[in-house]
Amino acid sequence: MPSLRPRTSPVFWLLSGQLIMFTGVAAMFPVAPLYVRRHGGSSLDIALFIAGPLIANTLAQVPAGRLTDRVGRRPMLLGSRAAYGILAFLLFADLGPLWLLAVLRTLQGVASGAYVPALRAALVDLSGPEKRAERFAQLQAVEMVGLLVGPFLGGLIALWRDAGIFAVAGTANLLGLVAMRRIPETHAGQVGDAPTPPLRWWRQPGILVPCLGVAAFGTVFSMYDVVWPLYLSARGYNSLVIGVSISLYAVPILLLARAGGRLADRSNRRWLMAGSFALCGGCASLYPTLRTLTPILILGTVEAVGFVLIEPVMFAVIGDSSPPAARGRAMGIGGLFQFGGSAFGAAVLGTLYGLGEGIAFWGAAGALFAAALLCALALPPRAPGAVGASTVELPGVPLDS
Repeated sequence: MPSLRPRTSPVFWLLSGQLIMFTGVAAMFPVAPLYVRRHGGSSLDIALFIAGPLIANTLAQVPAGRLTDRVGRRPMLLGSRAAYGILAFLLFADLGPLWLLAVLRTLQGVASGAYVPALRAALVDLSGPEKRAERFAQLQAVEMVGLLVGPFLGGLIALWRDAGIFAVAGTANLLGLVAMRRIPETHAGQVGDAPTPPLRWWRQPGILVPCLGVAAFGTVFSMYDVVWPLYLSARGYNSLVIGVSISLYAVPILLLARAGGRLADRSNRRWLMAGSFALCGGCASLYPTLRTLTPILILGTVEAVGFVLIEPVMFAVIGDSSPPAARGRAMGIGGLFQFGGSAFGAAVLGTLYGLGEGIAFWGAAGALFAAALLCALALPPRAPGAVGASTVELPGVPLDS
């Protein structure tokens, strides 16, 4: 008699929890500046309130990755999100001076930084080498859904009370924990006091090249966060058009995530990534030449198609190239490069936009073309079978069933 299979796989619970949590986190994005302003904060205070968690997130990536390899994925997943939820409810209480609230927000950044390497390492552990790019593409898709729904939800809640966004974030994190409690410990190595092997990532093209790739990816996306509203405003378009353009950018990412991930798992990743980066670089270089909305939206759609696979494939390659006992550290290093690139893009390229519109876009294009060349020369073309041979996807109904 055949054994009964679980109704859902651990990957389902991992991604479901991330969808719920990220929706709550994204609800804070458009309202946080209003929260600071109500407390009497200046423009500088708003910038620090937003930048503090990002910096903390970046700095926490590597030590959190090491801790993930030491204590296991599950404690880091559950502990970091529980801490984030508690801090969110403290911010909802809205007690204390602005500096104290900013400290709580920065501590949320630390909690997020502790969570990301564990999330990515667990996703690699739960996925066979033949499905890793597909799983990371699904992770990107659920985050995109959260990014689309969350800000709308946050705007509605802010009509009642701006601090309500933190109650939404806290509740979403606690609900997400219910799903993530069903995820088993996936760490294949020994946890506790056992020494972990050294990870010389700077000598491994399978880790170094994707890290540089996600740095370019983060640089460009954060640059767009800063300059895109200014770019369209300079062409006479209002905030509604800006919002619609951002939503349309997400559509190809949502529609092509599953098929694109499968393509990446079956194709030569070296040339797939070289082509994707080059396509996106070409699109970025053309934006300054456009003045009307229709060609801008068409170009954005083409660019989004190019961006669909970059982050999923880069982290899938890192996962394939790192030993199970060091995957947390490898993902932490990847996160450091990604979020470090984001900080650079927002601070440097975003500032250069004020000196000349083309400078920011051409700088982004240069970073993307450099990443394309690097991938063409040094990115491992396929998943190394020896690394993931002992890692099989845990049984269960697939996520897309």
